[in-house]
Amino acid sequence: MLSVVLRSRAAAVAGSVLLATVGTVALAAPPARAAVGPALTQYVDPFIGTDDSNAPDPVGGGAGGSTYPGAVVPFGGVQFGPDTPTASPSGYRYSDTSIEDFSLTHLDGAGCQNNEDLPLLPVTGALGASPGTNWTDYASDYGKADESAAPGYYRNRLNRYSTDVELTATTRTGMGRLTYPSSTAAQLLIGTGRSATGSRAGSVRINGSEITGSVTAGGFCGSSKTYQIFFDIRFDRAPSAFGTWSGGTVRAGSASTSGTDTGAYVTFDTTAAQAVQFKVGLSYVSVANAQANLTAENGGWDFGAVRSAADASWNRILDRARVTGGSATDLKKFYTALYHVFQSPNISSDVNGDYRGFDGAVHNSPRPVYQNYSGWDIYRSWAALIALIAPAEASDIANSMVLDGQQGGLLPKWSQQTNEDFVMTGDPGPIIVGSLYAFGARGFDTAAALALMKKSSEGGTAQGSPIRGNQDVYTRLHYIPGSPSDSLEYSASDFAVAQFAKALGNTADHDTFMTRAQWWRNTYSPESGYTQPRNSDGTWSWPLDPASRNDFTEGNAAQYTWMVPYDFAGLINAMGGRQTAVQRLDHHFTQVNAGQSLPYYYIGNEPEHGVPWAYNHARNPAGASAAVRKVMAESFTTGAGGLPGNDDLGATSAWYVWAALGLYPSTPGADTLAVHGPSFPSVLIQRPGGNITVNATGSGPYVQGLNVNGTATGHNYLRYPDLAAGGTLDFSMGTAPSTSWGTGATDVPPSFQDGATPVPTAPELGTNLAEGVPTTSSLPCAAAEAGDKAVDTILGNNSKWCSKTAGAVLQADLGSARTVASVVIEHAGLGGENTAWNTGTFQIQTSTDGTDWTTAATVTDSRASRTYTPFTPRTARHLRLLVSAPVNTGADTATRIYELEAYATGPAAPDTQAGPITA
Repeated sequence: MLSVVLRSRAAAVAGSVLLATVGTVALAAPPARAAVGPALTQYVDPFIGTDDSNAPDPVGGGAGGSTYPGAVVPFGGVQFGPDTPTASPSGYRYSDTSIEDFSLTHLDGAGCQNNEDLPLLPVTGALGASPGTNWTDYASDYGKADESAAPGYYRNRLNRYSTDVELTATTRTGMGRLTYPSSTAAQLLIGTGRSATGSRAGSVRINGSEITGSVTAGGFCGSSKTYQIFFDIRFDRAPSAFGTWSGGTVRAGSASTSGTDTGAYVTFDTTAAQAVQFKVGLSYVSVANAQANLTAENGGWDFGAVRSAADASWNRILDRARVTGGSATDLKKFYTALYHVFQSPNISSDVNGDYRGFDGAVHNSPRPVYQNYSGWDIYRSWAALIALIAPAEASDIANSMVLDGQQGGLLPKWSQQTNEDFVMTGDPGPIIVGSLYAFGARGFDTAAALALMKKSSEGGTAQGSPIRGNQDVYTRLHYIPGSPSDSLEYSASDFAVAQFAKALGNTADHDTFMTRAQWWRNTYSPESGYTQPRNSDGTWSWPLDPASRNDFTEGNAAQYTWMVPYDFAGLINAMGGRQTAVQRLDHHFTQVNAGQSLPYYYIGNEPEHGVPWAYNHARNPAGASAAVRKVMAESFTTGAGGLPGNDDLGATSAWYVWAALGLYPSTPGADTLAVHGPSFPSVLIQRPGGNITVNATGSGPYVQGLNVNGTATGHNYLRYPDLAAGGTLDFSMGTAPSTSWGTGATDVPPSFQDGATPVPTAPELGTNLAEGVPTTSSLPCAAAEAGDKAVDTILGNNSKWCSKTAGAVLQADLGSARTVASVVIEHAGLGGENTAWNTGTFQIQTSTDGTDWTTAATVTDSRASRTYTPFTPRTARHLRLLVSAPVNTGADTATRIYELEAYATGPAAPDTQAGPITA
């Protein structure tokens, strides 16, 4: 099936609208647009995310948002901003008070050093040591009171040189206005051999008031790959002097140079006129194209007009999601997040349609071509959001990814410009394209996209190397030994391919890839209750520390266990049922930005983005609402450290936007939207296919009811087709969780279980007879670890009964004679502790009078983190647990029981959790 839609463009102009002499990205306008609202850029603070958050043990480079405050327009190919000495990977750190330069390229929140290409620095006075070998000697201090930023604009004052710097941008150009002191030696340094990732060869040529040349960029995350950026710099007056440098040698009057550690300087006499303006055009094709970009997008010298046009472009795209109500803080968080969402990827094609492909050749496209994909990060939250709010741009992005695959071999994974750098794990390209399609981006070659998706799992390569380097062993064993997170990523990609194939009517490919998607089960250990490293012979590495980073990519077992968003029903059944799943989720959200080495939620990294909505699948949407709002309040602020981790090209910010809208694309690659209720009383999403209005009445964080286009629904989810043509969502909110809305067995989002026999349904056990009852127990390890902690239904906050007494005993009084038919015990592993400490051997006894006891069940040599033990129903008032072996591995002597639960019902079948769930 071939589906190609080419949106018309003015001849020879790709993705650029000329507003007088100012170029900005073409943003498709919705047909039924509401009246122009307030200036939304007033709520954007580009400094949010420019410094560290408080996450413990964050991923490398991930303590803060790593955002930058420079001038950029939506999806702009130029990001003109400051670079500071101890910069986060973005090049800028708010807490620094010194500026080394202003460069033309930055990435929004990537986790590795990157870009900072073509650095420029205004200075005054004669040059001393060569900037080629002593660039940082020219850095200047500045005062925070002199620094400001807004969408499309940045300003600061270099105290050392008494010089004011203002920056703005168009799609492919940057512009600067420098106000020097009165001087005959006001200079601008232009570094063609310096970037964040090392010194490389460049070239420069001075011709009056114009400077052209190239720089060698790349090297992202240690990659050896590079590419060329060509530039054209023009000044509003001719310099009074000029020169170049190469290494440690400065040559006054030299008009050209090339090589490593090279650059140029121009000098101006500002005794009569202190302001000097300049503008820079970039191209990845040629100097001639850089010149053409500059001429087309900024043909004049009106800095204010360029700045105003940039602001207007941001207001137009931010108005795609117009929120009403909320505090000034809420508005600032929301619109700053949306601002970051629309910064990436970046248009890399020129105004004439030329672009450099993944094959290194120059191609031409009538549509804008985008580059820079943080694939592993953006597939979870970002892709669906950009498709919903900006479907025309999303189609161009999908088209660009397909072009990359056709020219380079496969859909991009983590690519910078024309380089596939193979950063991170998995195969995210199919998930991104599949999610774009699922949420309305249809204007691209879908047949070619599917072919590229399949090629990846068939041994295909991108620029000579496979993206799925472990595909052979994955196909043979149905998991990747010793690498459960990698295995889950492959399965997630297979799911997206299956759904995309199904949407295109390809049943055979759907069936093949859904079978592979169900291999997630082979990473889940029924004994530990977690996603767990597995050996090539099928055995599990034992014991498991759920908080350990060993064998996981930027996370741990407690975090990755939830990364099965397309089959939460299967995962919940494997855990023993929704009651246990909710307990585990409550425990998981003890902390919400816990870093990599605690068994709790970590919003600062992407693998867990969708976990709050597992509550929806467990028939507890109020849990999702509480968790989401806790994350929003505790981990997102309006300070410089206001993002909980790397923004990763808009991924973290996209999570926040969805959270505020009250919806979330909980199943990457599918069209599901889990519902938790909006944070604003009114939201208008303006889109070409029809506007979406989201209203909320009543106070409080919990959904009480939902009407979709006037019809009430108890479902705690939507599908994209419900909103594809526009619609209205009316939420009724309340201060207490609803006991009815969204809690029915048929109210939960879909799980996709075709491709394998579903995981056996966990029994619905009913009321826990032991909840909150009086207990007596052996001497606890500490006063806070007495027997009552084992009947409080809480796993979180280390709520357990612990005793070092040999043959420890825990007894519970059920209050009256009750029918008891099963017991659930939640051991150390479910509390986030080492599974070696799960109780090995124990007896369950019952009594009617507390004196005469009958053994109901004996469990021996167990390693399970949760034991479900049904037995012949009997009448009992008292329940007793006798522990013979407090652990299953090692010499520890302490018994640790997190929960002791008793139920009146229970099948006579054996514990289903102990059985295999392999696929």
